[in-house]
Amino acid sequence: MVYILIICKKNNFLMQKSYFCMEQKYEIMKGSKGSETKMTIREEAFRLFLTKDFNIVPLKQIERSLNLSRGCMSYHYPTKQELFNDVIDYYILHKQNTNNKMQGAFNLSLLEFIHFYVDKVASTKNEMQQFLSDDDPNNITNAYLKLISQAECYYPNFKQIAQEIKQHEVILFEKIIKKAQEKKEIKPELDSLLLAQHFRYLFYGQSYDDALNNGLDVDRLKKQFMFLYNIIKY
Repeated sequence: MVYILIICKKNNFLMQKSYFCMEQKYEIMKGSKGSETKMTIREEAFRLFLTKDFNIVPLKQIERSLNLSRGCMSYHYPTKQELFNDVIDYYILHKQNTNNKMQGAFNLSLLEFIHFYVDKVASTKNEMQQFLSDDDPNNITNAYLKLISQAECYYPNFKQIAQEIKQHEVILFEKIIKKAQEKKEIKPELDSLLLAQHFRYLFYGQSYDDALNNGLDVDRLKKQFMFLYNIIKY
């Protein structure tokens, strides 16, 4: 039992170390000409992976669309797997990291955080929308969820890393909720962890439901959050 525990802790440490290195990579890459070329390749690959399966996206298609030589592509991404991993690293793991998307949120009241959270969701949706053409039958919510499903299949340890990101977001939500309870913004007798999870379930449930139609309705999401807030406020 002790041996298993040591292995689990070691694996978790390596996963956190790997993720920390990935975050450092995007800080180091900013500004150089080589990194700009790599970013352009990654953007085009993201555009393709949003609507096509990993197995049917050839590197040649990206080379042609960007007018790149095989040598240039191979220099930045020797294999399609490495390119796919970088797309997932940046557009899912990096973008969804709580430290990146929720900076400065801890000092907000719960009501302020709800507005902040919804604004971030809207901003991310608008940013991602530019990668789909106007005549594309997919909506960005649907396409993004499909890309996450691909990551589960093709990105090593994706489920574990994604779970860690989710846990960090729940922890942030719970801290803000506890602070709101201490300041009597919301009812102090309510279970803070269950409330934190419930806010996240509202977001993911709404995202999935709307993905089957026209994409996430941010205004509707805000109404859902405010409905819950008005129930629990002091």
